[in-house]
Amino acid sequence: MKNLIKNILLFFGSLFSIKNVLIFESHADYSDNARSFYEYLIKKKYNKRYKIYWFVNNANEFKNRETDNVYFLTMWKDGTKKTFFQWLRYFWIAKNAKYLIFSNRNLVRVNRKTKTVCINHGIAIKSIKNRRMIPLDVNYRVDASEFCAHLVMDQQGLKREQVIVVGNPRNDVIFNKTNVDKKLIEFKKYKKIILWLPTFRKSYHSDRVDSTHEFPLGIPIIYSSKMLDDMNNYLKKLNVVIILKLHPAQDLSVFKAKSLSNIIILDDKYLISKDVELTELYKITDALITDYSSVYVDYLLTQKPIGFTVDDFNDYKIGFSMENIQDYMPGVKINDIEELKTFVDNLVKNVDEYKKERKRVNAIFNEFNDGNSSERLAKKLGL
Repeated sequence: MKNLIKNILLFFGSLFSIKNVLIFESHADYSDNARSFYEYLIKKKYNKRYKIYWFVNNANEFKNRETDNVYFLTMWKDGTKKTFFQWLRYFWIAKNAKYLIFSNRNLVRVNRKTKTVCINHGIAIKSIKNRRMIPLDVNYRVDASEFCAHLVMDQQGLKREQVIVVGNPRNDVIFNKTNVDKKLIEFKKYKKIILWLPTFRKSYHSDRVDSTHEFPLGIPIIYSSKMLDDMNNYLKKLNVVIILKLHPAQDLSVFKAKSLSNIIILDDKYLISKDVELTELYKITDALITDYSSVYVDYLLTQKPIGFTVDDFNDYKIGFSMENIQDYMPGVKINDIEELKTFVDNLVKNVDEYKKERKRVNAIFNEFNDGNSSERLAKKLGL
């Protein structure tokens, strides 16, 4: 039935002409590459020529962001079945679109003349060979290097002409001046700031489980409230804070962390309220802790230390897009709480043994080390 509806909409939609209409989507709402590219277009006043729509879960949360020719719309919410009338509304807006630009939830083309752009929300580090993440008929997929292009071609069966190597727009902020330090002034009091971005193991909106390892608190390395308190006290003595930002798809029902002084849990609502994009946190932090999330590829652009939690490496059942993945992970491998403490201790002492390795891997993943990826993408799309 879904394919029948799509084919009907495509037939009738193709009868309409293309206009200067752009449609954006991201997950979480208004984030990542889609947000960064959109904000570049607004800064350069592209909205004077283009009508721009943002499809979000709750448009009321973004009314204050609307400007000339920009509209935030509640099209449909995560996990809800799309009704026929919702499809009709979508059709009426998308039928004239020049580009559909999405980072996670694929937008459906309803006019054959419309071009689709998967602006991506991460590089294919984790294996996605057995999951259709990107439509085979997508016009363009945005990536940061030839190496990344060939990874996604292998993982998703795309052709080289479908991949645009221009860099990730979200990373422009790393090289451009912002006032993020003023927005997050509460973190100024700490000697060192560590950003911890674990990937999700268990999705909250599906039955997807990527690791057979048990994580009682929903995060790696720290398995009990006692361990959590102990780590917090250790950080407190060193005047170090960990900003823990959990993945939007992570099942948080098992995470029972209490209010702590030196382990601060942030969510997307907090970042939106502060008008801070995730990548901006890279500018105020001194190191990153992650695991198999491709956020470390972006963080490499800062040339700051990275620690990788690998306590479930052998239990991570979905696998990786590359053989010998740890050869592409230039940083300390953290297997337990004591190694986590050692990573923190070395950061405080400014001990950094992976500078050359980070530089080597960065050259593989990031072809561009500047703040001009949005500009390159706009030119490539002919906007």
